[in-house]
Amino acid sequence: MSAMALVLIALAIQPFATHFTDDWKANRTHSGTITARKPVIPGALPVDWNQPVNIITSSKNPSFPLSLRSDDEYVLIINNLERTPQHSRTVHLSADLKSNDRAPDDCYFQNTSNLIQSTHSNRHLSISPVSDERQHQIPLALSDLEIKHPENERAFYLFVTEGDFSDKNKYTRITGRLIQQSPRVAVYLDDQQHTKELTAGLVNEIIKIMEQQVLDQITRKCGPIRDVDQDGRFTILLSPWLNKLQGGKTSINGFVRPSDFRESVAKPFSNHSDMLYLNSTLKPGQELLDLLSHEVTHAAISSFRTAPAHSQSGPLMDEEDWLNEGIAHIMEPGYTNRDYRISEFYRRPESYPLVVSDYYRAQLWRNHGCRGAVNLFLDWCNQIDPTQNFSYRFAHHPSTGIKKIEQLTEFRFSELFRQWSLNLVSQSLNAQAPENSLSPQSGFPQAGIHCGKFVLAGPALRTWNPFHDHSTSLKIASTASSFVHLKSNSKLAHDITIKVNGFQKMQLTLLKFPKSKERPSLIARYNDDVSQDVQSPDFVEIRLSCLHPIHSTVETISLEFGGAGLSRKDRKPRQFLTSALNSTLPALKGTLELARCGTQQDRGTLVTNFLVRLPRSALPAHSKAACWNFKAIVKTEQQTRTAIQCELKLPVKHIQRLTESTAETTVK
Repeated sequence: MSAMALVLIALAIQPFATHFTDDWKANRTHSGTITARKPVIPGALPVDWNQPVNIITSSKNPSFPLSLRSDDEYVLIINNLERTPQHSRTVHLSADLKSNDRAPDDCYFQNTSNLIQSTHSNRHLSISPVSDERQHQIPLALSDLEIKHPENERAFYLFVTEGDFSDKNKYTRITGRLIQQSPRVAVYLDDQQHTKELTAGLVNEIIKIMEQQVLDQITRKCGPIRDVDQDGRFTILLSPWLNKLQGGKTSINGFVRPSDFRESVAKPFSNHSDMLYLNSTLKPGQELLDLLSHEVTHAAISSFRTAPAHSQSGPLMDEEDWLNEGIAHIMEPGYTNRDYRISEFYRRPESYPLVVSDYYRAQLWRNHGCRGAVNLFLDWCNQIDPTQNFSYRFAHHPSTGIKKIEQLTEFRFSELFRQWSLNLVSQSLNAQAPENSLSPQSGFPQAGIHCGKFVLAGPALRTWNPFHDHSTSLKIASTASSFVHLKSNSKLAHDITIKVNGFQKMQLTLLKFPKSKERPSLIARYNDDVSQDVQSPDFVEIRLSCLHPIHSTVETISLEFGGAGLSRKDRKPRQFLTSALNSTLPALKGTLELARCGTQQDRGTLVTNFLVRLPRSALPAHSKAACWNFKAIVKTEQQTRTAIQCELKLPVKHIQRLTESTAETTVK
């Protein structure tokens, strides 16, 4: 009988032990293997609603119960795990307010594992950490090598039109003249320009930045750059062609072409040189430092992946574009090349795919929202890396794409994507910072909610009140996320059922807002109170209303143009300290004007109103600008600051017609 009892006990505990082991193994990867987590039986584990909750679905049309008390608010994160760029999915959400069914249908709840903290010790790394000697290796000095002198004149081939990269007729031949050199850098100028046409001090600044900062920094963090043309120097070509690429439609500041590092590729598809291209209209300053750091990182990645002796099969394939751009962005010391891209991604996160192997073929080249997404993602991967050696391991990992990220982090991509999405939304819910030092130039607080010239408020939340609108729809790009703010204005408790009409590779996570957290909000609409004597077809007037807690103040108002293809300059970001604003708009001046119209109390909440007047002449003439993006920073009694945002579509009709409708806003 004792033996029989032991057998029965063993059989009873075996499923639990198997589940525990499988679940532990699933959070780790070994030798590049990704193990799927074994599903937990619904109801087998208690759910802590103060922590993120996974909604594990067995179909594309699940439904789940939700309790909404008077002060309850949630964020429903919907991840699209499909990996086809430009292939969006539509999700329909509906609420059954009369349902008494308290059991989930085709899904169950499970708390999100904190994978980041639980697996940071004792991990098997895909690439072993390199020794300090190798990690800090720098190229040998010129006197230590037998290398040839840079040529005084060189021919370069550049792709300048639109179309197929494999068509040699799309390339133009450029003659470059050597105008300056240093021990490790050679600068050539397109012969259609003279040195006197360059900004004063530009070439000297390029040499100085490269020699004193960028080359050593990138070598330490990513590894040395291979001397492809064996001239002992890294080549830089300055050319005005970068101002008129794609037949004159595109202007860029610089780029690196990976094929230039491949000696086996014929001209004009390769210049057989370790080099980068710079726009000859550049100026000295922080932008130049950020740009050179970015492009030299591309050169380091290309140098490693094109090395002929890297493996028995020869050089590796090029790095996928999203990873190539992401690693280059996080190597930038400043924010001039990424602040506006992060701001655009946060404006509409559901529109911008993270994983894009080829931006050009996906027609997402120069899509700043995509670039903002991957900058934030790889920066997050860098922060959670326990080795503090992420960039070097990344640069020297032979794989690319999602496989590479999974092996570097030892997490499945689906779990990484979920955890990253939760990290993003925490920035929206807790976009706060204590009183910090002020910028001596502007007087604006330089807390975490500031990034370069832009205010950041985290990813925009799409507010859905199921008691006002019983259903809503949203469109989500591949490997993108939508953040749905579920709220109720009712003082009564309600139990409802949320029905999701989605798709197969949909990932759902539910996050409850912290209790007693009074969150401010911002609303923008075209002003319908414009007096007849001020009304003009030359101006657009907008009313901003900020709802914020008692004993708080609106400290800053920020506005910028929004759109996927808008450059930093075209966004025209502006910030206004509200303490310096007048209570009324001045007479028409032909410039952007902002006025603070007072604060009223409404049902335990403060409402501060602002008027914005913009001249129509300031509206971008091209179609890349889609909206105005308004932001506000609210300061509390405890000297913490919270950033919020909303957007307003650009007008297409005269001012008289603008007063007839209120534009839809995204409120955070």
